[in-house]
Amino acid sequence: MNIAVVARMFGLNPSTLFYWYKEHLSDYQEDKSSGIFPNKTLICANEDTGEIIKDLPVPILKPENIGKKMHIDDKAINHDGYTILSNGDTNKIAMMVETTKGEELKKVMSLFDKKTLAKIEYISSDMSPTYLNLCQEKIPTAQISIDKFHVMQYVYDTVLDVQSWTRKKLSKKLTKGKQKTEKDKEILKQIELLKRCRLRLTQSPEKWSDATKEMMAQIFKKHRKLKTAYLLSQDFKNWYNIKNYNNKERENKTKIKTLLMHWYDKVNISKIKDFNSVIKMIKKHETEILNYFTCGHTNANAEALNANIQRFVSNNYGAKNKDFSIYRIAGYFA
Repeated sequence: MNIAVVARMFGLNPSTLFYWYKEHLSDYQEDKSSGIFPNKTLICANEDTGEIIKDLPVPILKPENIGKKMHIDDKAINHDGYTILSNGDTNKIAMMVETTKGEELKKVMSLFDKKTLAKIEYISSDMSPTYLNLCQEKIPTAQISIDKFHVMQYVYDTVLDVQSWTRKKLSKKLTKGKQKTEKDKEILKQIELLKRCRLRLTQSPEKWSDATKEMMAQIFKKHRKLKTAYLLSQDFKNWYNIKNYNNKERENKTKIKTLLMHWYDKVNISKIKDFNSVIKMIKKHETEILNYFTCGHTNANAEALNANIQRFVSNNYGAKNKDFSIYRIAGYFA
């Protein structure tokens, strides 16, 4: 039920309808008093002193939602950080808890029995060390893959870094003072073009309009380093396209890894230092990145789930009462 829409339909104050729905029309109070919600509550204690630090409610713990392909991701609700474990096929939430801390998450994951967790064959995550360590320890038989979106975002951010310092170098060439020379006008024109091309540098050329292609041709003619950085990002994106490899190649990954080495060589030849951090990141997570080619598993569904949760909260009088909002999310998405 969309509280805001229903309130408008009947000419009611949304806060009044929200109160009646929470206290009387829903099963919230009954489920709270009977212990149905939250599913579980963990007691977090200091391991050295035994002192109880806090109770950690686990509003969603649904072993039946564990499947072959899973996602783990974080979600902010009312500025509080939640960890969500969701099913990649059904998009249903198997676990949701208000923490992103490794030790607390390990305790929560321990609430699932080993047989249930053994069902997970593939799990995708971002590059968070917390989530990667959690998956390695609690789901050791699952193949972990780094989400492709986060890797590509890292690469595109590097291209945008090149665009940024290119603009700064041009700005330093401007004449000081209010009066601008013809050379200054040309520099300002180039700076403006660089500002306008920002979004285009994160797109494939086939997505560009004819006018954009003309603009980018002008920019790349003037700024060779930026062109090289962009082409490196597109080469990497092409390498990352699972459709470019047959089943045998995806299974043994020898050709895929060889092509990645060739891309490393291109980066070294380019002498664009910004890409050194990209190579370092890829090498650090190389196994998890290459695992993508085996399972074709990304966090796209998890990101869509996050967006749906955000839309659900926004359309339903926000998270004015966080506990009730989580209760409704549990009923709707789990």
